[in-house]
Amino acid sequence: MKKHKIMLGVITMAALWASAMVPMAGRAASETALFKDYQVAEVRPFEVPLNVAAPESEGRMIADETVYQITRYNAKFNLFEMVILEGAQKVPSGKKVLLVKGTVTLYSPKGTCAVHCQFVDKASGKVLHEIDAQGLRFRVANYIAKIIYQNKVGK
Repeated sequence: MKKHKIMLGVITMAALWASAMVPMAGRAASETALFKDYQVAEVRPFEVPLNVAAPESEGRMIADETVYQITRYNAKFNLFEMVILEGAQKVPSGKKVLLVKGTVTLYSPKGTCAVHCQFVDKASGKVLHEIDAQGLRFRVANYIAKIIYQNKVGK
């Protein structure tokens, strides 16, 4: 009986660990390259609604981490001519801009968060793709960058 209790505890801990390591709860990328024509990726600081117990600065911190993660993918795969935080630089005219924006939906002071993220054609305002992601801030940002990569190259 004692072995069964220990085994049940081990299985429970493994399941909790596995669920904490999976940052996304969104749709997989499509087979078509939705973002292939975009030359600039621009990230807007995420909104933090009043009903979410997060500091106001959390939206900017998620955006900064997202810019960093997209920049990492960009360095490896040459996805964009520019990757910027909204308002940090002027985008040259004639460039197609993919705007990444979102809302913080959950927050924990231990560094975990959940976001609803939209990928928008900045010129038209049309939402091209949406995801929900949760986990540690850097994992959420990395997942957003991965979705951009997948929809840029069509994987």
